[in-house]
Amino acid sequence: MATPNDYRAIARKTDRPMWIWAGCALVSVLLLFGVGIFVAITLLSRDDTGTEAKLPEVWPSKPGQELRPVMMPTGEMVAALTDETAAQVLCQAIPEQRWEEILGGRTLREAGQSCHAVTAELDVSTQMVPALPEDTSRGMPTKTTVAGKLAVIATDKDGTSLGVELVEVAPHIGASPVLHISLRGRLVESPETEKKARALAEALIAGAMPPGPKLPKTGEDGEIALEKTEPGPIKDKPLPVISWLLCGELGRALGVPPDNAKPNFFAACELNGVTADYSELSTAVAPTTTIAGRPAQVDGRGVFVQLTDDPAGQTLKFKGTGDLVALAEKMVPPLLGR
Repeated sequence: MATPNDYRAIARKTDRPMWIWAGCALVSVLLLFGVGIFVAITLLSRDDTGTEAKLPEVWPSKPGQELRPVMMPTGEMVAALTDETAAQVLCQAIPEQRWEEILGGRTLREAGQSCHAVTAELDVSTQMVPALPEDTSRGMPTKTTVAGKLAVIATDKDGTSLGVELVEVAPHIGASPVLHISLRGRLVESPETEKKARALAEALIAGAMPPGPKLPKTGEDGEIALEKTEPGPIKDKPLPVISWLLCGELGRALGVPPDNAKPNFFAACELNGVTADYSELSTAVAPTTTIAGRPAQVDGRGVFVQLTDDPAGQTLKFKGTGDLVALAEKMVPPLLGR
């Protein structure tokens, strides 16, 4: 039978200082706290992934424009389009299904100064630019070839920048002969951006450059040879073609053959002391009258006709001798396709 002394001996063996019990409790609390943090981070990561996997709810974006029907260029003429037309062309040079095959998922496209496309994981911009980049945000690009054409490429963990020279740059002052593609991940790193950028470039080159004419040779001041062209609207035409259309309409409005007309690469033509000049973006028209039903400004500098609803958008400028208002009244309707 145990005596009181025996119980005291057992108690002494099982007693522990209070700091040991407190330490054990603290360790338990810290372990539970750590588990809680781990679970929270895991859940937040899952939420982030869900966000990244979604396409934008509003499309086109605020600065973007919906795709619209546009005439596809041939030959080298893709290098002589205005920025907005080139963006529309690049967005539509290949079918939507091909975009999605290359980029690996459902793709939204919009136009602006460039063709902008997004998937749940990628953000892509394609546009025509004047020259191959010498430097990019991803560092110094390296030379390569794409579709048999000179190209430069730079890739890092965020994405790929690729430029492809579609037409020899030097003889074509004013052209935008380089296809530039920027492809990056949206919020997260995206693998194989270089492979996708190359595949997209090859597809766009094939789609936007079917067999056709070369760019006209350009002089130091932008002058090009005159080519007779069937009358028609200037909308979405390459710049040299707009120049030839302007020459033809100038001749008809002045009642003279356009044989002595002087077209310029930059969508302008001069004939018998009168110049007609097209501009995609210009100083805003402050209308003082209307010409051919369009807002127009007439002042000492010449006659300015606003071709679109944007006062700072596409305009035709007429300057020189004679009755420019009457001349513009004759020329504007056929150039608008009326």
